[in-house]
Amino acid sequence: MTIRVNESLREFSSTLTLQELINELQVQANGIAVAVNENVIKKENWNSYKLRGNDNVLIIKSTQGG
Repeated sequence: MTIRVNESLREFSSTLTLQELINELQVQANGIAVAVNENVIKKENWNSYKLRGNDNVLIIKSTQGG
């Protein structure tokens, strides 16, 4: 299954939930927002949200500045 993650194509051998993708990519879940096909997915739904081939996932990490 091919999924676009932050503009890079990634290949996965099986279907994934959004939480499994975050874990697979070793992304810290604190301070991030995730959109799939331009729709923000609430963190409480990551475990149940199943990704499909050709989905476009955008992971945005908040940063502090000053």
